[in-house]
Amino acid sequence: MNQVLLRTSFSLFLLFGFFGSSYCFGFYLTELAANERKQWLEEKAWSITNAMTDEELVGQTIHIAIPSRTVDQTALDEIKQTKPGGIILFGKNLGKKGEILSLTENLQLAAKDNGLQPFLISTDQEGGRVFRVQDGITHYPGAMAVGQTGKKEWGEIVGFVTSYELKSLGLNFLFAPVLDINNNPLNPVINTRSFGSDVNRVSEVAVAYEKGARAGGCLPVIKHFPGHGDTTVDSHLGLPIINKSLQDLERLELVPFKQSIQGGAEAVMSAHIVYPKIDPNFPATLSKTILTDILRNSLQFDGIIITDAMEMHAISKNYEKDRPGVLTILAGANIVLLTSWGETAKKFKAQLLDAYKQGEFRFVDNDGKQHDILKQAVQKQIRKKLELGIYDKHSISPNIYEENQKQKDFLVTWEKERNDRYTKLAQYQFFAKEINEDSIRAYPKPVVTTTILPEQTVSFVKNGKLKEYLKSKKIQSFPIKSFASVAKQKSYSTFVFDSTSEPEILIIVNLAKKHPNKRFLVLHGGTPFIQLPTVRNLEYLLSFSLTTGSWEALGAKLTSGNEIPKVDLILLSKEAKTPSKGAFPESL
Repeated sequence: MNQVLLRTSFSLFLLFGFFGSSYCFGFYLTELAANERKQWLEEKAWSITNAMTDEELVGQTIHIAIPSRTVDQTALDEIKQTKPGGIILFGKNLGKKGEILSLTENLQLAAKDNGLQPFLISTDQEGGRVFRVQDGITHYPGAMAVGQTGKKEWGEIVGFVTSYELKSLGLNFLFAPVLDINNNPLNPVINTRSFGSDVNRVSEVAVAYEKGARAGGCLPVIKHFPGHGDTTVDSHLGLPIINKSLQDLERLELVPFKQSIQGGAEAVMSAHIVYPKIDPNFPATLSKTILTDILRNSLQFDGIIITDAMEMHAISKNYEKDRPGVLTILAGANIVLLTSWGETAKKFKAQLLDAYKQGEFRFVDNDGKQHDILKQAVQKQIRKKLELGIYDKHSISPNIYEENQKQKDFLVTWEKERNDRYTKLAQYQFFAKEINEDSIRAYPKPVVTTTILPEQTVSFVKNGKLKEYLKSKKIQSFPIKSFASVAKQKSYSTFVFDSTSEPEILIIVNLAKKHPNKRFLVLHGGTPFIQLPTVRNLEYLLSFSLTTGSWEALGAKLTSGNEIPKVDLILLSKEAKTPSKGAFPESL
């Protein structure tokens, strides 16, 4: 018996040993191929970078905007003059799906015609409050809505689908997700662009978004490092100052950034904020202490650092004379982002080119090794362009991937994986309806909807989609001017309103006070960081977003018969003044 057991054990040992060694050998070959691919990317990027003229090198570090939906003469002149590394697109540039495809294709052709490397073509597609592309894309709710679900799987799906669909339109650089923790309800600029007020929610859902977006085909950018959530000043309009130490940031603001970087994030956008306890002289965008010592060295980030728009008043009104383009490259940034063209682009190119010719970006380290900071910045960007696969038939080097089979195979496999994943998600309409409905929250306490009976409920909502949905659920709708007469009818016990602003809510609050025996429900779209007065017979449902899907979700949750959980956010105190909408009004 013992001999049989011994033989069996020995046979199993040999069997598992064989499979184990086979697995290890296979893993070794996979790693070998990956390393060979990465080595080629590194060397090829340096080869391309070293072949550039000084003017081309400087141009690559600058990304610019263009004026219209086509590559018009202004755009062509700007591309020829600046020789940029990328183009940022805004709502004014982005029309119907066909127009966007034509625009992005013609931009890449313009790069080729001017002997330039293919462009990184970017946009802010955060969802909700900042939603640039309107056609050819799934309309998910904004970041705060997705964050309220608390589900990493929803965050990853939204990131993946958004990235995939932008990629299919010819964009390849996604300025999302926002990793700022909106723990200050007075924040006028981050607000609902954040995934939440607490570190865990942002670290889980927002970081999952980045992971999904990275798989989708575009290069996602985590922003705004090292944190823009705890400020009352919009850096588009002024210079925010946050009096926190590095230790303070490490306990809160840096947590999601650190987690995302450890998870493989490849691009970071800097914040135009001064942290005087860390660097008393410069905002993060211009600070070597923050971009190099903290981001590069402490957090070991080796990807691309891009600035926030340099025309924002935090920079343009305070550091114009300090040559901000030069300072940010010296601080550790790789890309200088401009949201304009013309004189601003000429000015930044001139200051960078002059500094480069004067040798300001070159130095010798303690070991005697020579460094060229600007060239390093360009090489890092070129390497990422190669890895993303944007050297296609419209580029200056359409056959470049024939030089390395491993990179060619990688791009083919990656494309198949994301196509398969997208096709599978399409079977479920990308879960847009489920995510919208899952994001709805109640205030000031959970809302029980089982007692909302259609025959006893009347609607005074203005939003067309919401009104249509409630009508489909047999809830009658009346104009607000008829409220007085409707309120007298004893058959109606529940009144439903919609709102997007504080003045609208205050009107409804007064009505609720005058009719204490009626139940009032406000379906509020957009920012919750306004005064939401609490009245015994008044309840709020919050969507954090103004998309069509969000309005329909409010109606669906109201009539679902399920309890709607309380919102998990740091909202305004009763004494606080409602913050302005900053540079991102709800209509964007």
